[in-house]
Amino acid sequence: MSSRQNTIDNIIRIALIALIIVWSIMIITPFVGVLLWGIIIAVSAYPAFVWLAGKLGGRAGLAATIFVVLMFALIIGPIAASIPGLTDSIRALASQVQSGSLAIPQASESVRQWPLIGEPLFLFWQQAATNLTELLARFQPQLRGASVSVLSSIAAVGLAILQFVAAVIVAGVILAHHEGAAALASQLAQRIVPDSRGRYLSLTENTVRGVTMGVVGVAILQAILAGIGFAVVGVPAAALWAAICLVLAIVQISMAVVIIPIAIYVFSGHELLTAILFIAWNVPVLTLDNVLKPILMGRGVDAPMLVIFVGAIGGFISFGFLGLFFGAVVLVIAYDLLIAWIDEISNESATPEAESI
Repeated sequence: MSSRQNTIDNIIRIALIALIIVWSIMIITPFVGVLLWGIIIAVSAYPAFVWLAGKLGGRAGLAATIFVVLMFALIIGPIAASIPGLTDSIRALASQVQSGSLAIPQASESVRQWPLIGEPLFLFWQQAATNLTELLARFQPQLRGASVSVLSSIAAVGLAILQFVAAVIVAGVILAHHEGAAALASQLAQRIVPDSRGRYLSLTENTVRGVTMGVVGVAILQAILAGIGFAVVGVPAAALWAAICLVLAIVQISMAVVIIPIAIYVFSGHELLTAILFIAWNVPVLTLDNVLKPILMGRGVDAPMLVIFVGAIGGFISFGFLGLFFGAVVLVIAYDLLIAWIDEISNESATPEAESI
């Protein structure tokens, strides 16, 4: 009876533990994204936070408060301020299209002389300038689908900003209690991989910081510089085009997709010197990631930059923006485990030879 009773007790305990785990997952599921983003922000900002806390005499709470305020002022503030401008630009564009008052300048005759694309581009441009209504009617199904996608994207951006605000606050709380958070992370890593001696925890930290600086940081810098160029030459809806450039740069699609058509527009409607200066400004902007990304992504990570890059982009394609970070971390750890496994096999195969000698 005692053995049977013990079996029943164990089954009940396991069932209760499983129930608690399931309930816990259901409870925290709505907050997982915010918590993960908070951890990513805290890990990325930790070196700067330590420096700031040192300047403040080790007052971690004050340093964390200043960090949250600076994040709101430097990142969230400009993003939130740009949303009304983006919304107004889209609304004005849609209103002009619906009323038929949208005016497109005539194509320059020089466009016709461009090799390969000159003649078809000139004809398409002329039709848009002379009879835009008919041209839009031809592409009405595509435009309807695109407008729905744009509106849903704007709503998603608004929700993402709210989540990011919450994530910054979570990051501030983590940084304010960084010693306890670091100890908990170290104990968890030691529990999962007892012989790692903190190696994988260090790999995770350095990979997250590398992706933050190498992908997101460089993309923000490129988008800001491109937006400055758009605004200076008077490109309509410059903030909207800069935001599109930011998204393209993060997902590793060349901003030339946006900049080249805008450059064509500038060449056709501005003075030659202005157009040349616009191109001269944007060529370094387009190539900036080729210089900075290899330097920043591989800093402090004992893995090839290609592994980090493939992990980040593959993670983004599979799981969205969070996958940008976790994809890189998973692939770097997998690469490290593979190298350790290969080295272990090599050492084992070399041992019998050494003994025989």
